[in-house]
Amino acid sequence: MTARIEGQVIYVGPHVRGIGLQRGAIYRNGISESLYQWIEKCPAMAGLFVPIGQLGEVAKELAIDYAGNMRGNDGKHVTFYREVQHWLAERAAKQQQSNTGVQVIHHA
Repeated sequence: MTARIEGQVIYVGPHVRGIGLQRGAIYRNGISESLYQWIEKCPAMAGLFVPIGQLGEVAKELAIDYAGNMRGNDGKHVTFYREVQHWLAERAAKQQQSNTGVQVIHHA
């Protein structure tokens, strides 16, 4: 079971299309209940909801550029961000495969 995310937090991770989660989304009294089902599928996502007071520090760690790309090299939030990106890529590949019947393999 996932620990509850409470208080005023901001999501600093990549956009998650299909569930309405975007970088910069602010939650005043904890996150929406509907997000917990997605955190169960990708636990790293929980680490990208940070208290508002930590935003400056975390933003420096992630080093998001003007195009919205994460340029950070190390730190726990960088690791969480990369794990969510990897999960999103796997999810998209599975979705594309189920839609076309063709498996697409991405090499990083």
